[in-house]
Amino acid sequence: MARIVEVQPDRWLPRGEALCKGVGEQRPLVVWSGIPGESAKVRLVHMGQNQIRGEWVSSASPSPHRVEPPCEKYYRCGGCPWMHLDAEGQADARRGRVAALLARSGLGSLQIGALQPCPDGLQGYRHVVKVGFGRSDMGRIRVGAWSRGSREIVPIPGCLAATEVLRRTMMSLAHHTIRLGIEPYDPKTRRGTLRSAVLRASRTSGEVLVTLVAAQRNRQLAELAEEVARGVNQVVGVWLHLNAGPGNAIFQRDGDGVVGVSALGGKDWIEERLNDCTYRIGPGDFFQTNPSVAEILYQRVLERLELVEGDAVLDLYCGVGGLALPAALRTGFAVGVEEIEGAVDRAREGARINRAPAEFVCDGVMTALPDLQGRLGSVGAKVVVDPARRGLEEGVFERIVGLAPARIAYVSCNPEALARDLAMAARMGWRVDGPIELFDMFPNTAHVELLAVLVPPAGQPEPSRRGPKRKLVR
Repeated sequence: MARIVEVQPDRWLPRGEALCKGVGEQRPLVVWSGIPGESAKVRLVHMGQNQIRGEWVSSASPSPHRVEPPCEKYYRCGGCPWMHLDAEGQADARRGRVAALLARSGLGSLQIGALQPCPDGLQGYRHVVKVGFGRSDMGRIRVGAWSRGSREIVPIPGCLAATEVLRRTMMSLAHHTIRLGIEPYDPKTRRGTLRSAVLRASRTSGEVLVTLVAAQRNRQLAELAEEVARGVNQVVGVWLHLNAGPGNAIFQRDGDGVVGVSALGGKDWIEERLNDCTYRIGPGDFFQTNPSVAEILYQRVLERLELVEGDAVLDLYCGVGGLALPAALRTGFAVGVEEIEGAVDRAREGARINRAPAEFVCDGVMTALPDLQGRLGSVGAKVVVDPARRGLEEGVFERIVGLAPARIAYVSCNPEALARDLAMAARMGWRVDGPIELFDMFPNTAHVELLAVLVPPAGQPEPSRRGPKRKLVR
């Protein structure tokens, strides 16, 4: 029988569990479904060398924010670790974690704004779903989410986070994969075919793009694609990506950062429309999982950059043109920098579709900035940075400063990386203007999207307002 202990967690962990500093042999206890400050009985489920893992059982005086998770797969799936909190509790937890990280970086005086809630509520917000293929203990083929703490597959046909059309697409994919008997890939034996699939739905059109990820080609995959598209009318394209490499990465990119795909049927893009701007998104392209919150976030970035006609805008880590395209339509010129060639091609398509005066450079940010400094260094450009979770690479901020920008909008999905980079900017004399804004991009999780706006030190030379040299590429 598992041991039960009574504890009171101290703080949140980045993945959404609650942490107790020391239990038993003074190893930290990580509690699934715990809440910091709430005394609770916890079942110990794993005794590791460095930490103990437990699951909440009950509380004599439960937190006022505790609710019963509405999903029957809550404990097994693990994709929604804060589903046991109401909306107010989740918002408080996000703001508290951001405040603690800023204070730890010496930025405790910065203002933290209220959390912008998801317009779709706590359910049905995900327009992208990633599923895996595997086998049950009985050897049956399974399609679903990777379980909490392992690579076992948990079927999630009724996933509350996904949109209705994606739930239907997942069920169709699972049904026909099992019916056709397509073998899941086993990384230990290196046998089998299907590894994972990425399903993306457009909020604008309802269309769905499916990318199957396989270790090898299989004639049955074309039949699977046909059946899935026939079963769900909104599926407009099914594509195949081959990945026989080690590790758990879904996509394997070539030297140019391209996700190689081949057609199994239909078209290779769907369109999304945010703030009167149309984006094309293809297999392997990054675009926000939650378009309703992305639209609010993009609007706030454009507003807080204080854009006026004639401004030059530089969008670093721009993806398919998320902020460069609407900025160009407002100001008359924008440059986007992205190292993934496929995303740059899609951004250029977006510039053509929207008739946006935007240029896109396919290069890493560090290597692209010296050339851009020659073109933009005297015009007081407005800069957007939206890096990956790791934040800005070493040396990037110094090169951005070399442009003498008028304002910098920093969009981040990782409060720890943002706090580190804002502290570095403060040491260079830059200051945060106004509140740090929070956006609930992923309800029921510990993730939060953030926006901070930086302004230069006093005494920076005024820009010449001379327009940059344009090298528009279509």
